[in-house]
Amino acid sequence: LLEHLSRGVIGLIGLWMIWRGLRSTSHNHRSQEGAGFGFVAGLIPCPLTLFVMTYATARGVPAPGLLFAVLMLGGVALTLSVVALLAVSFRKVFYRLFSRNQQRLDKLSRVLEITVGLGMVAVATMTLA
Repeated sequence: LLEHLSRGVIGLIGLWMIWRGLRSTSHNHRSQEGAGFGFVAGLIPCPLTLFVMTYATARGVPAPGLLFAVLMLGGVALTLSVVALLAVSFRKVFYRLFSRNQQRLDKLSRVLEITVGLGMVAVATMTLA
């Protein structure tokens, strides 16, 4: 059930991305938007973690399954933290690059958002069918 719910959420996020990409306004990202996305992404359970936890519990050894889940959470947290630190560290470089090519990057951003949204909806639809 959790796996189906998480795939449904992925499909909804994909639809939201398509809607945002089709809007003709430029993207003005608020600072809280990234934090909100990270929080929501953390709520979607990983299918592999759910499988390992279920398997470990069914075998009567929930401790290794829990250890796996904690290590997986730590890896995700470390990865997201490193990406955030790199983004903050190179903020001035990115700003100069983006300010020179604003219109091109807006179009590219919309195309990528729509493409990724379509991919997410397709994956969610195929796995739920």
